[in-house]
Amino acid sequence: MLSDAVVIGVGTTLFFLAFLSPVIYSVDGLSMLAVSESLVTHGSLTVPQSMGSAGLGGFYYSNWYPLLSLLALPLVALGMIFAHLMHLPPHFTVEAFALILPPFLIGTTTGMVVMLASRLGASRRGSVVAATAFAFGTIALVYAREFFAEPLLALITSVAIYLELGSQRERSMVGLWAALAVLTKPTGAIIGVILAAHAALKDRSLRSSLPPLIGTASGIAIYFLYNYIRFGNALTFGQSASFVLGGLPRGIAVLLVSPGRGIAWYCPVVLALCGLSASYLKRLDILLIVSIAIAYLGVYAVWRDSPGGWSWGPRYLLPALPGLMALGSLLEGKSRKALIALTALGFLINAPTLVSYYERLYQEELIAHQMPEDTVWSLTQAPFVRIWGSMSRELGDARQTDVRQLVQHAGEPENSEGSWRTLRIVAVWWWMLPLARIPRAFGAAVAALLATAGLVLIWWAWRETRTTAPVILK
Repeated sequence: MLSDAVVIGVGTTLFFLAFLSPVIYSVDGLSMLAVSESLVTHGSLTVPQSMGSAGLGGFYYSNWYPLLSLLALPLVALGMIFAHLMHLPPHFTVEAFALILPPFLIGTTTGMVVMLASRLGASRRGSVVAATAFAFGTIALVYAREFFAEPLLALITSVAIYLELGSQRERSMVGLWAALAVLTKPTGAIIGVILAAHAALKDRSLRSSLPPLIGTASGIAIYFLYNYIRFGNALTFGQSASFVLGGLPRGIAVLLVSPGRGIAWYCPVVLALCGLSASYLKRLDILLIVSIAIAYLGVYAVWRDSPGGWSWGPRYLLPALPGLMALGSLLEGKSRKALIALTALGFLINAPTLVSYYERLYQEELIAHQMPEDTVWSLTQAPFVRIWGSMSRELGDARQTDVRQLVQHAGEPENSEGSWRTLRIVAVWWWMLPLARIPRAFGAAVAALLATAGLVLIWWAWRETRTTAPVILK
């Protein structure tokens, strides 16, 4: 199973590297990247005023989360060196280098789906099918190209579940990952709580619940210290934690079935899980995965912005998807065929974002004085419907856009009316190569080679699998 996980993980990573995005569009991503740049250039946590909130000393600090910024530090440093050598604008180059991280996060998580599926007792074939469904049939396909915290939280969630279902030695490491989950995003605290409950039930001992609880508490303490250093108050995160309990039913409906954000539309592979026998719910390991998914759904359903603003599909639920897809590895017969068919459908729904920015849809709505929340329940205005026209317009604009104009304004948020710079290019890395005096044809050939190599590895893993007796990793 380990070899399958490595092959699938590497293949998926290579495929997504072929479609690497050249620019970070979201304010979230730019703000977290600004922290990395600030640390590399002058050892500070400060960010430009447009990317944060006022804190100690009259400086501004990011409203978002620290761990992704820290992981990006080596790539940011390399980007600055490359910019110096090639005489390119530093911030633009750093953006491109930082975006190398998400494909690795999603690729590694895809490999973890194989490992987790095998720990659940799935066959090799089932494990590979489930991992492929996660990578290509869900919004993982989209967020492998975006600089958000969710891909990192998805990886940490899957690793934590895997360790909790392992040996006693592996379970002793769960606390570390519970702490990292909090530093990735505060809502990651739910992982430690649920893992603690699972450990107590499994061992029938409250003492077993201590490692994940201690890890979670440690993560919260470190985050409080991070807040104090920036804002002088441990409880100031930079964002208002606004939860509306009465909005729970609407929030659940939005995240599950609305055309604008519903997981049923943007990750149709989850529908195949209806084919699982109800008897599986008697297993404690299955209940652990289901409980974490429900917890993520519940937390974000009562969040003031349950649709996720300028997001594609239910971005907030991405961390729940590796575990859910691992459950899909247990499907057999017609249910497994349905999973494969729904993976193809999910790929079709999400594929336009491989070469274009879905944010263009929201920019167009902004020009028309609409907000994304206004169209959440409109099927005709749903992003997965409108993306095809938007993609066509973006690719058409790209033929007439000088990429040098883009880099002159690199690093500036583009969510204001009339701001269209990033949305007038082909959203792949090799489109920007003329800036470094490298022909686009060369870059396109390299991208084709990466994508082909990735698909060949995935195909090889599929070919090598055989329907065998379940193999459970110990």
